[in-house]
Amino acid sequence: MKLRWIILAVAGAILVAAWAAVAIGYVYRPSLPVWVAIVATAAVASEGFLWVAAGVFGWGFLAKRRAALGRLRDRLFGKRRQAGE
Repeated sequence: MKLRWIILAVAGAILVAAWAAVAIGYVYRPSLPVWVAIVATAAVASEGFLWVAAGVFGWGFLAKRRAALGRLRDRLFGKRRQAGE
């Protein structure tokens, strides 16, 4: 399993834990400052998860795109020789 998927899984676990805390807080009715802290934490966790997911999916897309453009460049202009050759 690639490291980026592990990072995404950890971010997802944090997201689930944060929203579970919101659900528990909703049932037990904590004081207003505690409730605000719980909801703010869940909001930040949601935002963080979306940024991590965008990075993970974008990185894979860009790697494939970079490889495809490299193959196109090699086809059009010929393969470049390595410095040691």
